[in-house]
Amino acid sequence: MHTIESLLGLLIHVSVPVFAIASMLSMGLRTPLRAFRNQLRDRRTVLAVLGANFVIVPAVGTLVIWLLEGLLPHQTGAGLIIALCAAGAPFVLQLGAMARIPYGETAGPMAVLLLGSIVFMPIVVPFLLQDIQVDGWAVARLLLGTMLSPMIAGIVIAWVFPSRADRFARIAGAVAAISAVLMFLSGFGSNSGIVLQLLLSPVMLVAVGLVALAFVAGRLSGDLAGDTLTVVDGPAILTSQRNIAAALLVARTGSGDGSIVVAILLLSAVGFVMLVPYALATGILRRRRAGEKGSLWVLLGVVGPKTD
Repeated sequence: MHTIESLLGLLIHVSVPVFAIASMLSMGLRTPLRAFRNQLRDRRTVLAVLGANFVIVPAVGTLVIWLLEGLLPHQTGAGLIIALCAAGAPFVLQLGAMARIPYGETAGPMAVLLLGSIVFMPIVVPFLLQDIQVDGWAVARLLLGTMLSPMIAGIVIAWVFPSRADRFARIAGAVAAISAVLMFLSGFGSNSGIVLQLLLSPVMLVAVGLVALAFVAGRLSGDLAGDTLTVVDGPAILTSQRNIAAALLVARTGSGDGSIVVAILLLSAVGFVMLVPYALATGILRRRRAGEKGSLWVLLGVVGPKTD
């Protein structure tokens, strides 16, 4: 039994960086430069999205976790706080496709949030988690090497080989999907005792509340956004799905135990369960209103145009 848990622990250490690199490479391959340019020109939207993800969600969420600290298992709150500080999840692109949100309205803000996370997390996470040793510079190096660099590489490859970019993106996306499954299985499997403890605690309810908080904050930022945003609930989806890859990478640099990893995975799983049905339902309604007929793969966002 101990050997199996050791192997699972080793697997999560491999699957996390592979998931981060593959997902960011796929995102870069699928995102044209004009999506970044158009988004950065709309300062109102950029400020609204940044405010929701790096001010409201971390501040209010951390306050809630501190108030409930006595009800949460050891270091679980630390994992939730790390996840709240991590924005710009690549999976948002898939959720956006399900919800029939124009690609540029998810890819552009997601890239901005990723850059924000690379600056924000090394500074804020060590400040908020003073009881756990987190090396800010190590966090910055890790995020730059495993998230920003693959995204830039993907953009460059798509620019040099435009006819092959989609094929490369599909391969990278498949690797990311497989590594994500292994990441969840190994993360929960190597900490099965902690998982059982958390399931019997108020952590699940707290996670649901944090996802709902992020959704409301993102929805408000959609109302405050500029003209480049045509679907106001896009930022709500963008804000609700936290960047699990960045959060787990940061957790690896700290001195905490498995509770932190499990809490991050749990929050991500709760967000997934809450957001996928919402994205599918809103996507179906929007397609019906537009008079579109799509296959199951179109509804799931698996196939369809890369850009709108």
